[in-house]
Amino acid sequence: MATLLTPRLFCGRALAAPRVSAPTAFTAAFTTSALKQQQQAPFQQRQITAQRPSLTSQIPRATFARSASTSASQQEAPDHVLTWNRFFDLRRKRRWINLGCSVVTAVATVGVAAPMLAQYDFDSWGAQISGLDPIIVLGISTFAIAAGGWLIGPTLGNLGFGMWASRRGWKVGIAEKEKSFYARVKRYRADASASSPQNPIPDYYGEKIGSVQSYRRWLKDQKAFNLKKNKNMI
Repeated sequence: MATLLTPRLFCGRALAAPRVSAPTAFTAAFTTSALKQQQQAPFQQRQITAQRPSLTSQIPRATFARSASTSASQQEAPDHVLTWNRFFDLRRKRRWINLGCSVVTAVATVGVAAPMLAQYDFDSWGAQISGLDPIIVLGISTFAIAAGGWLIGPTLGNLGFGMWASRRGWKVGIAEKEKSFYARVKRYRADASASSPQNPIPDYYGEKIGSVQSYRRWLKDQKAFNLKKNKNMI
């Protein structure tokens, strides 16, 4: 009997063992997979959080690079291109050159003509004709000679500046932009009939314009003068 019952008991134990071990294996596998997911979740979150700043940091760099490239392209113009800012700069330089030439020619004409006046007794001859004192005649004649030399200066200055500009290839461009500039000034300046000593027109001829920013400021001043004139008329 014992030998007959032992196989049955052994078979029963063998059949009962898988029933008990299967849920435990499933729970063990489930717990290990859950632990793996929990361990991988922070790593994925770290990857996401590490990638987000890179995206946000690339956008300002790209925009900054574009703005820097555009500003550099606007500021750095080739030498043969005559921009408006360069035109105003050359216009200011030409004014200073004319002023320097006027000073030089005035001093040169006085230096050349003064010995001639003293040699030919022009003061006494002029005093006999005009009836003035010879010293006054000499002073008036010297001032007239200096004024003539001063007026000769801009001619020589423009001649020298034109030769220099033609070598750089800017002579035609300067003439065109100067014509366009004076046309704009004539078009957008305020009406001269509305001016008065108490309310003069600001820079009627545009002589103080030295850059694009000053030109825009000049336009604002002309508009403000027109608005003030219209308010006074109302």
